[in-house]
This record gives sequence, C-alpha cells and structure tokens, in this order.
Amino acid sequence: MNEADQIEVSHEERDGCLLATINGILDSRSYPYLRDALIKLALEQPRAVVARLDELRVDSQPLLTVFSAVWMRVSQWPDVPVFLVSSDADQRGSIVGSAVSKFVPVFATVEDAVRAAEAPPPRRRRRALYPPVLMCSGAARNFVRETCRDWRIEAWTSDALCIASELVENAIEHAGTDLELRLELRSGVLTVAVRDGSPKPAVLRQGKQGQPVGYGLQIVSDIAKAWGCSPDLEGGKITWATLTTGPRWFERYPAWQVPRGRPWSP
Repeated sequence: MNEADQIEVSHEERDGCLLATINGILDSRSYPYLRDALIKLALEQPRAVVARLDELRVDSQPLLTVFSAVWMRVSQWPDVPVFLVSSDADQRGSIVGSAVSKFVPVFATVEDAVRAAEAPPPRRRRRALYPPVLMCSGAARNFVRETCRDWRIEAWTSDALCIASELVENAIEHAGTDLELRLELRSGVLTVAVRDGSPKPAVLRQGKQGQPVGYGLQIVSDIAKAWGCSPDLEGGKITWATLTTGPRWFERYPAWQVPRGRPWSP
C-alpha cells in the first residue's frame, strides 16, 4: 500500500479559500504525502488553506506536526495561513493541547475558519513563460529589470537579476522543461520564483568536506532573505527566493554622513 492509498485529499474553493477534505489514516507513511498535498494548495495563493479533519484518523499525536510543518514551509512564501477544522470536540482538544496550535488554529466549523481568513495584503504579480534554452536567460533578466523599474524598486534590481538568472538557469540545466518566471511584490517583500515541470526538488548540494558544489543555489542562498522549493499541483515544482525591499541603510545617508565603522558598499 502506498501513501496515496492510505489517505486522500480533495479540495474545493470556498470564498477565496481552498478547503481540503482529508480522508484516511495519518501515519509515518502518509505523513509526507499529506504535507506535500497541503503545500501544493498553499502555492495556489488562496486566502487560506482550510483542512477539514472529520474523516482523518491519526495514529499518534506527534503526527499532528504535519500541519505545523506545512505552516513552516509556506510562512515565508506564499505566506498563506493554514487552518484546521474538526467538529469533534475531543479531536479539537487534542490539537489545542499540542504545540501545533501555536502555528495552526483549529475551528469547529468551516464557516468559522473562512471568516477568520483575513483579506490578503495587496500583491503585484507578473509572469513570463520561457522554453528550456539558455538564450532565454537574457530575456528573463530584461523582464526582471523592467518590472523592478515599473514597481520602483530599482535599488534591488541587481539582487533580483542575480536570483532570477540562477533560478532560470538551474531549471534549464536540471529540469529541461518549459518554465515560468514569477515576480511578486507584497508588503515590502519581492519574491522571485521559477516553476518547471520536474518534480525533482532543487537542493543545495555539498561536497565531501561539506562545501557547496556549484554556485547557483549557493548564490541564491547568500543573497535572499529566504528561499525554498516546493511541489506544485501540476506535478512540477516551484523554486522561490524572497528579498526585503525596504530602504538600504546606505541610501539613508549623504556621503559625508556615513556611520563610522560601516563599509561603503551596497
């Protein structure tokens, strides 16, 4: 029996939220399947992911950490809240009494959970599609440059260009499928994301001495506030990185007022 035979996750839209109905047994084998299924829903960027647990049987209480694990994976991006719903008072009490409730609220009804989902902050989004050929890297950089100019975040253009180039070229080399470059600006955070058709996760590889192999994702890791890779509903993955677009410290001072002891560099 594989994970999908033990647990089933169906979903529907409800007032801008994605309602996931979970049916089956949550154990150590189905844990990864359920985690990835909920992450995929969050990547669709609904107001919230609402997981209905009435038909879920949990083998042991520590397995409930699957829901806090989902929250941890999506809290940086796409920053979508995860709510739980159980009409069973004993099950709700078990969740409330666990560490999971610090991150993932539990409600008695779907209606209560949907009402708790606040309107998301305004987001500006742009997307571009490219074939898996190296020459599209230049087109992707132009797309990022124009977007940063239009969104008036020119100070972050060089960082965004570097991240986009590395993510696009990494997808071309390792996935070899058509790819989609996504830019999103939300509450002072710029997200650069690339979707490709390969389910194989992007990982920061290390050599025998623990040193990174290659420079692509290491550069992304060094520049970005946060980065990650998650499966999506279409069977591929999305690799993403975020930048905080508040004013850089050196832009707040004229040249003669640079604070002592800090190098003059962006």
